[in-house]
Amino acid sequence: MGTSAPTSVKVKASAPSPVEAKGKDEVKKGQQPTPKNAKVWPWKTLLGLTLILTELWLNTGIIWGVFMLLWAIMGISSGQTYILEVLQRKEHPILFWFTIHLWLLFAAFFFVSNQHIYSLCLAVVAKVTAVFG
Repeated sequence: MGTSAPTSVKVKASAPSPVEAKGKDEVKKGQQPTPKNAKVWPWKTLLGLTLILTELWLNTGIIWGVFMLLWAIMGISSGQTYILEVLQRKEHPILFWFTIHLWLLFAAFFFVSNQHIYSLCLAVVAKVTAVFG
């Protein structure tokens, strides 16, 4: 006894709503419109890979220290850090801060393990103690 759906009803393809259409095509002030098929280059990733290759070639440790320092700064500013999984500051504050301090300790180690930076640190400490001591 069931009735079948009418076959004479035509359904139009849904058009994007004005809000969706406006959001996709809207260009911010001072920004050039990008073609729809243009890919945005991940320049930060490319810079990071270039720095890693440079560090492997120079073997100074400075770039690893910069990376550790950046990870600590970004973790503090975003409230999350990563060690095999995401650590949120709100969910696991002790583990979060331990990880941030670990990044900072590694950064300090990499900076001080470079003989040029180490001698600069010694010179700064000597001048500070001469002024205040």
